[in-house]
Parts: sequence; structure tokens; C-alpha cells
Amino acid sequence: MAMIKGTRIALLGLGLISGSLAKALKATSWRGSIVAWGPREPSLKRGLSLGVIDEYTLDLEAALDGADIVVVGAPPAATASVLNAVFVALRKNGQTPVVTDLASIKGHIVAQAPTDYPGFVPGHPIAGSEHSGVSAARSELFAGREVILTPLATTDESATSEVANLWRMTGARVTEMAVDAHDAALAASSHSPHMIAYALTMALSKDGLAPIEHGGGALRDMTRIAASDPVMWRDVALTNRDALLAAMAAVDGELNQLRELISTGSGEELERYFAHCREVRRGYDRILNPMLEPREPAS
Repeated sequence: MAMIKGTRIALLGLGLISGSLAKALKATSWRGSIVAWGPREPSLKRGLSLGVIDEYTLDLEAALDGADIVVVGAPPAATASVLNAVFVALRKNGQTPVVTDLASIKGHIVAQAPTDYPGFVPGHPIAGSEHSGVSAARSELFAGREVILTPLATTDESATSEVANLWRMTGARVTEMAVDAHDAALAASSHSPHMIAYALTMALSKDGLAPIEHGGGALRDMTRIAASDPVMWRDVALTNRDALLAAMAAVDGELNQLRELISTGSGEELERYFAHCREVRRGYDRILNPMLEPREPAS
């Protein structure tokens, strides 16, 4: 198993993702310590009582003191400002830990935060839940999931390697992408699906027949992520606006195509459309459901 060199990790912000990272690390043979910092003491106390972290502090510089790896787990819109504060504190104290973040958008953060710190490795774990908070943290959250790193031209290779090993310890698979490519890909694969789920849920809530009361598995699966943290998804929508609008336009085009096929009664074309989508979706079962048994080939 890959192993990090660092023995002390500072989590700046303690929620579902950062808490799951801490629990995943504690489930390995790594025996370092984890300190958490954040603006809300109750969540930090909760993390300590659950054994997710070893200690916490409300003082940022105290959290950074002695840290080998710093992980910023703030909401997307706040991540850049936290990073700025981190880099100021590190330069003031002459510290040079590896610094990474968990935000699902990278362009906005790179544009707002200093990018000349050689130990900065922007990152994004592709895992989550409609639940939030450290109480929802799970040690297996990242098993088989992808974590995308977007190292910059100024990022040291040793820092990238350390962050990659950090995530491999959780059972994740690590890939690297350019910042712009990451934001465009995630707009299509994650951010747009969330907008669709919100739009569907809103339409159902406005229907006088209350169809949501009669929903089954399809409705459950399509609307599950509409129960996600609204603050985080507000931030994602606004900070990745252009890429998200492009991704939503692509979906609009396909809805228009389906609308045309249905209105014209084009049964054979509808069947071909649905069959193609079925094959595409089944072809990605191992990525979207990494812990499931492989699907048996059709006879």
C-alpha cells in the first residue's frame, strides 16, 4: 500500500468529505495525528467525540503548527480565502507543508488563491453523499472512487506524489487533469446532474397531483442528490458558471431531441436512442458502482 511521509495532518473544515478522509486514514496502518480547525466548534467537538480527529483548535496558526499536510475542506466559494490565509500564515512562520483542497471546482480557486506555493496540489475526490456533516463521515467513502489532482506549473512533483499517496491510502484511484479540463468534465458529470435533480424536484413540488407521493425507485434515484447541501451547490453553480451552462445546454439539446421523437411518434428511433443510452450506462458500471460485482454479459 502507498504510504505518506507526513505524520501530522491538519484538516481545515470538518465535514463529510474531510471527516471521511480522516476515518479512512485511521483505518489503515498509518499512525499519525489529525488536528482539525474550523469556524464552528460544535462540529469540531463532534468529530473529536466520534474519534474522527485527535484534537481541534479554533486558531488557524495553531492548526498549521507542525503540520506536514494541510487539507482545506471549506465550501467551494470559501476555499480560496482559506487558502490565502493559510499561505500568509505559512510564509510568516517559515513552514512548507504540502497543501491540498477538496473543492469540486478548480479554476475559480486557482484564480483567487496564490499559485506560486510549490507545495500546493489542487484536488477533488469524486465521492460524496446527499448527507452532510462529520456525523455522516464514512471510512469507505473513497474506496474505488476517483480523485482528480490538478497540479500547477509551480507544483513540486514531490508534493503531488504525497497527495496522491494520501488518497491511495483511502482506496481511491488517482488521476491528473488540467484545471480547465477538470471543471468542464465535472460540470457535465456532476454539476449538471445536480441541477437536473433540483429542477425535477422543483417541478414535482409544484404539481397539484403531488406525484412525488407515488414515486418509486426511479424517482428515488433521480432526486436523491436534490437533498444535498444547498450552500455548497449554490457555490458550485456560481463558481463554475460557464462550464455548467455549457453542460446544461447539451442536456437541453437531448431533451429537445427526445421531445421531438415523442411528439412525432417515432417509436423505432426512441428505442434506438434508449438502447444506446443503456449500453453507454452499462459500460460504465465499474466506474459508477466500483464496489458492485461485474454485470453478467447479456446472453
